[in-house]
Amino acid sequence: MKSSAVPSLADSGMAVDNDGELIIALGKSRFETSWKNKTISWSALLLRLSKSVETPETHAEYMKLSKEQQDRIKDIGGFVGGHLKDGRRKTGYVLARQILTLDLDFPPADFWDDLMNNLEIECALAVYSTHKHTKERPRLRLIMPLDRAVSPDEYEAIAREVAGKIGIDYFDDSTFQPTRLMYWPSNSADVEPFFKFYDAPFLNTEEVLAEYPDWTDTSFWPESSRMGGIRKRQADKQGDPLAKKGIVGAFCRTYSITEAIAKFLTNVYTQTAKPDRYTYAAGSTAAGLVVYDGDVFAFSNHSTDPASGQLCNAFDLVRIHKFGDMDDDSTKSGKDAASYKAMAAFASEDPDTKITASKDRQNSASLDFENELPKAADEDDSWKAKLLLNENGTLRTVITNAALILENDPALQGIRFNELTSAIEVQGKLPWKRPNKYWRDADDAQLYIWVADRYKVQFPENKFTRALTQITDKRRFNPLQDYLRGLPEWDSTPRVDTLLVDYLGAEDTPYVRTVTRKTLIGAIQRVWEPGCKFDTVLVLDGKPGIGKSTLLRKLGGKWFSDSLSLADTRDKTAAEKLQGVWIMEIGEMQGTRKADIDVMKGFISRQVDEYRAAYGRVVERHPRTAIICGTTNSTTGFLRDTTGNRRFWPVSVEGGGRLSIWDMTEATRAQIWAEAAAYAAEGEDSFLDAEMEKEAAKAQQAALLYDEREGEVLDYLDTLLPEDWYSWDLDKRRDYFAQRDVLDPKQQEGTMQRTKVSAKEIFVECFGRPGGSWKKQDGYEIAGIMAKLPEWEKSGKRDRIEGYGQQRPYTRKLSH
Repeated sequence: MKSSAVPSLADSGMAVDNDGELIIALGKSRFETSWKNKTISWSALLLRLSKSVETPETHAEYMKLSKEQQDRIKDIGGFVGGHLKDGRRKTGYVLARQILTLDLDFPPADFWDDLMNNLEIECALAVYSTHKHTKERPRLRLIMPLDRAVSPDEYEAIAREVAGKIGIDYFDDSTFQPTRLMYWPSNSADVEPFFKFYDAPFLNTEEVLAEYPDWTDTSFWPESSRMGGIRKRQADKQGDPLAKKGIVGAFCRTYSITEAIAKFLTNVYTQTAKPDRYTYAAGSTAAGLVVYDGDVFAFSNHSTDPASGQLCNAFDLVRIHKFGDMDDDSTKSGKDAASYKAMAAFASEDPDTKITASKDRQNSASLDFENELPKAADEDDSWKAKLLLNENGTLRTVITNAALILENDPALQGIRFNELTSAIEVQGKLPWKRPNKYWRDADDAQLYIWVADRYKVQFPENKFTRALTQITDKRRFNPLQDYLRGLPEWDSTPRVDTLLVDYLGAEDTPYVRTVTRKTLIGAIQRVWEPGCKFDTVLVLDGKPGIGKSTLLRKLGGKWFSDSLSLADTRDKTAAEKLQGVWIMEIGEMQGTRKADIDVMKGFISRQVDEYRAAYGRVVERHPRTAIICGTTNSTTGFLRDTTGNRRFWPVSVEGGGRLSIWDMTEATRAQIWAEAAAYAAEGEDSFLDAEMEKEAAKAQQAALLYDEREGEVLDYLDTLLPEDWYSWDLDKRRDYFAQRDVLDPKQQEGTMQRTKVSAKEIFVECFGRPGGSWKKQDGYEIAGIMAKLPEWEKSGKRDRIEGYGQQRPYTRKLSH
């Protein structure tokens, strides 16, 4: 690019006698978000406007480009002829204007000469060409300095009056906006730029405003002959708001422009003597909002109105004023704009709009429902005599009517409440198409509309919802209880105690028999008494593929789930996953972190889950119906903690039992549960007695995670120590321990059996680790090793260990 103008006005003999400082805001491009407020002399501005930047393309090439490409070429920065608040070029942020800037999109070829010969306003001015300009088809900009800074409303009134005296049809119809920017001059390579100026005093603003009978009344402002057609084209482009679908159409069908103003914008606009005109209350002009097309559209001529220059339907007019600030300088528009989303949410909550939307859905759904209606030939209509009517024969919208319909209409008898899932379910068909038995949010709407369509009544939604809640609650059922009630009588053949022995090859011991039996009894008790105490987990430990999960799945049937993970127990996710489940499997328990096990212990102990469900309004109590079982393929144990393992009942299973779990029939499953139910009915509890608790403790001890360093630790503890051991330094102790395997026992100095040791002592001396690298996890791991050594126990009090300070050591048990 290159400049095609002289370096200064003086050099070309274009000095001005009338000069002065003007306020101006400068930006690097049309995307500028922080405009710089400056002052500039009129002569300096003329100098800058005389310098057009030449770009390499020809005019013909430029005109073939898309608008976006053209904008990119001509955008060499620009200015706004005034002061912008916070540097933002947006309606409401123009504090003052002192330079009149107007786009001449339709001037005659001899515009300059004609202007000079017929100048009605004697004032300083300049005219320069835009990038689309050619001599044959000029495109120009008119610039005038004002004798004082004016408000945005004064600016538009002045601009329109000036344009009116020159010929308002020459000017772009949107050029009068106070926020309008002007690009600096540029031109294509084959076009000679145009620049002329006229030296005279600055425009006398008071004289121009005095030309109006009342400049604050926008009905006196000139506008081009095109404006009527432009507004019609804008309306045609938008389409009829009353015919729009969705929330916009529902809002516009609910409120006309005047109704929307009366309800939502009473502090924004005030009514004038003319019924189709309103005044923007925060502006200084009057009657600038005009209502068009039978109260469907409005157009604001107020410069400071956020809706200025926009043809708005009722939805958009309210949106702009209530939520327009949310858009800031975002490039998102239409349905992606923040203001649209907020307005859509607002309209969706408006009662009158919701009624309109409901009616819309009703009308569109009638044909969809028609073919689905059940035959009514055998219906008993006697219940309809209880319905309460209005004087005109229509149904009253009282809650008792809604309840009568929901309870008695034959088409709705399959809607009921499942106690197990704490949710509404559907048995059989309903008048509308739906995918499965589970009730969805969409079914609420379908039911509401279907009732409205069939009974020609629009119940208030809160009443309808409460009626639905009451009727489904009256039809509440528990499928697990129904299953247990429907079990055959137990045939007296024992199956429960040896279930794990027969199907998974577990060792046949009293412990295995007992924990199997107690687990199934606990499952029965949870069905009849949800939330009863059962805080233990049967854990099946064996190699993959032998049927551990299959056994649990067979027992649980359609109420089995394996979706729970240890991570779920940290929040309400686990509690939500238990809803509708009888047997929940936690798989692959090996390798679990101690922190996860601790969280899981708390979760297992819980009898009632309290949480607010997704989309729920209140926190609800959910007594547990499910029991939890675990499976693992561990060969080195899976319990990390050395205490608190009573909640886990580990059972080792080898597979190869006398029966195949894959061949278990539904009849066999029914007999297993019938047997467990018989034990529960006889009053047997789900707890272990003292003797079995000891056996469980042994199983829990055996299930502790095996650490390969256990032998090394045992060897370290059994190594005899010299009498003066605790006076030795650390390096000497380590050397002594390291040489125990190469020295002859007679060569070893040790004569004293170790009676106490701390975890950190083992970490440093046995494992040879630096004391500074000690972490809490190391303590847990060593505690796990020590818990497996029966001759050692954790001391209940702290003791001083030489070289390690105060510790809570392990002590060797005294032999008896």
